[in-house]
Amino acid sequence: MAHVQNDLWLTLDAESVTDYPDGVNQIYKGEIDGMLIKGVFSKEEMLKVKHKLESQKDALTLQRRTQGYGQLLGALLVENQSDTTKYFQDAAILRDELKNFFESGYEATVEAILTKISGGRTVELARKNAQQVYAPAQIRFVHPNQGGIKLHRGNEFISNPAFDHLRQIAKIKDCLGYYIVIDKPEQGGELFLYDLLPEQTAKDKKYWDLEKSQKRSYNPDIGDLVLFHEGVIWHAISEVKGQKTRITIGGFATLSNDEHKIHYWG
Repeated sequence: MAHVQNDLWLTLDAESVTDYPDGVNQIYKGEIDGMLIKGVFSKEEMLKVKHKLESQKDALTLQRRTQGYGQLLGALLVENQSDTTKYFQDAAILRDELKNFFESGYEATVEAILTKISGGRTVELARKNAQQVYAPAQIRFVHPNQGGIKLHRGNEFISNPAFDHLRQIAKIKDCLGYYIVIDKPEQGGELFLYDLLPEQTAKDKKYWDLEKSQKRSYNPDIGDLVLFHEGVIWHAISEVKGQKTRITIGGFATLSNDEHKIHYWG
């Protein structure tokens, strides 16, 4: 398979991303909703990552945080509003731990893929200064029978003061989200994208009838990367079923305010 185009969604091999050299900007401008890139990491490497996450769980400096869907491992930007001191401390720890988890280099691999679809822009991990560098990602553990990850989109959260610095350097409104599958559940855990009409979203969110809404589902394999218009498109992760946990790693990416760079963070 080279690539498959389905309406506004692309599914393609990692080698074929060069067919869309301005892919990040195409998503940002709404020309396409997103892309599923196959085989960014090998299944063998992801199995090793999963094993390290499990075997080193209690030895890690960062501890997992309990979430409604399961657990999160990483730095949490919105934890203390505008005081991001602890976030940057945790981000530095996570970057070191990711070097241990990923033999091929997590940041280097993500940057290599984004560079191929950057439209010639420099891809950089966002930073406040030389000492305060954003985390590249978070790791999410979606546990079985906990309802999945509820409906949301990135633009709901960007007014938080924690984003003040990012707002100065990047177009965080309508930004992109990305994630890579470390391990799949036995059932469920799909990404649902909802095509909601303005009259539906005019009501309070709790009254939305998602059963009557058009939706698309995507179920990437281990090692695949999904990049989509996370800030704009309402989306959710379906409930995980069976005994296995859905494990993913990912974050966000967008154009710099001058459109000369692509910043990513987690």
